[in-house]
This record gives sequence, structure tokens and C-alpha cells, in this order.
Amino acid sequence: MAVQLIQVNGYVLIEDVLPRTQIDQLNNRIGDFLAGFMAKNQFSLEEGFHDGTNHIGMHLPFEKPFCEESIIAHPFVTEIVDQILGDDCMLTYFASNTSMPLGTKSQQVHADMGARFGDRCNANLPITHLVVNYPLVDVTEENGPMEVWPGGTHLHPDRYYNTKTVDKSVLAEHMLSFKALMPAGSIMIRDDRMWHRGTPNRSDQPRPNIAMIYTAAPNAPQGGGLQIPQETYDSFSDKAKSLLRKEKIGSPVISPY
Repeated sequence: MAVQLIQVNGYVLIEDVLPRTQIDQLNNRIGDFLAGFMAKNQFSLEEGFHDGTNHIGMHLPFEKPFCEESIIAHPFVTEIVDQILGDDCMLTYFASNTSMPLGTKSQQVHADMGARFGDRCNANLPITHLVVNYPLVDVTEENGPMEVWPGGTHLHPDRYYNTKTVDKSVLAEHMLSFKALMPAGSIMIRDDRMWHRGTPNRSDQPRPNIAMIYTAAPNAPQGGGLQIPQETYDSFSDKAKSLLRKEKIGSPVISPY
């Protein structure tokens, strides 16, 4: 059923997958990185940044506790992903998205993927990328939940994902949406073409989540962008190794900032 929901509705949400103890460990560690990221970029919550959204996208280092098998190759997730993208798919993006306090604006409504063929293709194309999100705190109305427009926005002809073709923010005002509320440790798997946006965080704490992208093999970039130490790669299962086979194996871990 999860596969069909993604294909038809654009997403599936499964609650309470990872244990709270693991989630708390991840949240505490990412908090350390967020402080350094804010300082390096001279971001001020009070003054605002990124057009007042106070939203941070930050790459994660390929080290524990982030690169556990239960995160990068959870069997529940890979079973779904493999059925849609093929069992030779790859993990090509490993990062975090955090809605920080004192944001004053929502993000623009957007899809994560642009048109693959510009204005030339009037057909809906197969799913090539799936985004997997793990919230590290309970996502509530107050702390900046993702707002999504499911049930069709991922099924437009390819040319609709050209930024010059349709004004998503204008159309979205007349379409049904909902805010994806969920407990920490849940999993959301979504077609990266589904329209969505981050909303302001009205609480006094960050709302972080892990964000990964799995890509069908023919669409994966060559060379990879994830730096993975050899000993880390060697410790993985065959499935995890397959997911990461085109990345920069044998490279040192990079700082998220």
C-alpha cells in the first residue's frame, strides 16, 4: 500500500519508526552542528535570514550517529524505495533541514526537482527521486511543519516543473494542502515533485529533520557528492554499500559547515 500511496498521492507517512532514544541522540548532535553553522554564516534569529524563513539546509557528515544502517538503509524504507526506483537505486543526498525559531515567513511553494526536459515534454514521467525525511522532534503546528500539496502536484506533465511555466504559489492558494504533523522518529517518503514549503517556527526550539534522496540508477549523478571514509564504507551491509557505490569512498568526513 505504501508504494501505491506514493505513486497516487505523492507521499506516505509512517509514524514512530525509530526509537526515541536514537532520535534524541541524533537531535542533540545536530544541535551542536547548528550552533556552528549559525556562527559561521553570521545568522541571527532576531534579524532573520533566508528571506525571513529562518530555514537551514545543512549537509551532514558521514559519521555516527548519522550514518547508522537504520538511517541510511532502513529495511522498511529500502523495500518501498526499491519497488519504485529499482533495487539498484542509490543514496545521493544526505543532509538536514531545520526550521529555526523566530521565522516570519513561509518558504515559497516549490517542488524539489525541476523539469527534466524544460518546456519540451508534455508527459508525466516516472518517479526518479524519492525524498525521505526523519523528524528529530515532534512536529507540531507551532514549530514549523512542512506544508504539502499532495494528490496530484507530482503528476503534472514534466514541463510544469520548469520554474517559468506555472506560478506554484499563486495556484497553491486555491488548492488543498495540509501540514505534516508527526511524532519524532516517524518517516515521510515523498516524490520530490510534490509541491511543499517550510512554515515559520513559532516555538523557541529548532525543528530539525534528516533529509535524504534516493535516486534511480540511470538518473544518479556520476562521481557522487558524499565523502565516506573507507572503514565506514567497509562496515556497511551489502545493501548499504550498493546504495553508496558511486560516492566518494575513501574520502575523509567533511564538516557540515
